[in-house]
Amino acid sequence: MNQRLLWVGMAVVVLVVWLVGAAVTRFDLETMAYLAPLAVVVVGATVGLVVLWLKVVLDSLRRRRNVS
Repeated sequence: MNQRLLWVGMAVVVLVVWLVGAAVTRFDLETMAYLAPLAVVVVGATVGLVVLWLKVVLDSLRRRRNVS
């Protein structure tokens, strides 16, 4: 049951990236369907970088607070 929920979640994310990507880039749905895997990788990498930098900033602030 848990894996089925994961698959449904991934499918929803891919569909959202596909539809939003088509709307933002003004590609038709067929062209965006070909570009959807690349778009998912780009969105994932962007989210990963944001999470990484958020962690770095929060860790830096936490250390600065403990030193003072």
